[in-house]
Amino acid sequence: MEKNEVFQILAKIESVYPQFKITDDTVVMWFEVTKGMDYQLVMQRLTAHIVKNPFPPVLAEIAAFKQNENQYLQKSIQWEQEGRERIERDQQLSRRKPSPDWLFQSILR
Repeated sequence: MEKNEVFQILAKIESVYPQFKITDDTVVMWFEVTKGMDYQLVMQRLTAHIVKNPFPPVLAEIAAFKQNENQYLQKSIQWEQEGRERIERDQQLSRRKPSPDWLFQSILR
């Protein structure tokens, strides 16, 4: 989060909750802690907090981080598609992968 966004959040809190006073230490601390946070998500949580609570929020109540996109699901879908294409291609060519030798040896025993 940028400095001006932290200022906007603190200003909004101070305007709604007059007992909340902003000091230089408060700004520095909030800026350090909110570096990795998403501004839009924090503002949404702050707005929800203002609607429900008569007291100013602590940082933990409105903290919101961007969620990293989970690549596993997309990779799994890609693998399924590649497997499906390979199976269809093998069926069209009427090819079958040869069975490994160890499989025949275990059957014969």
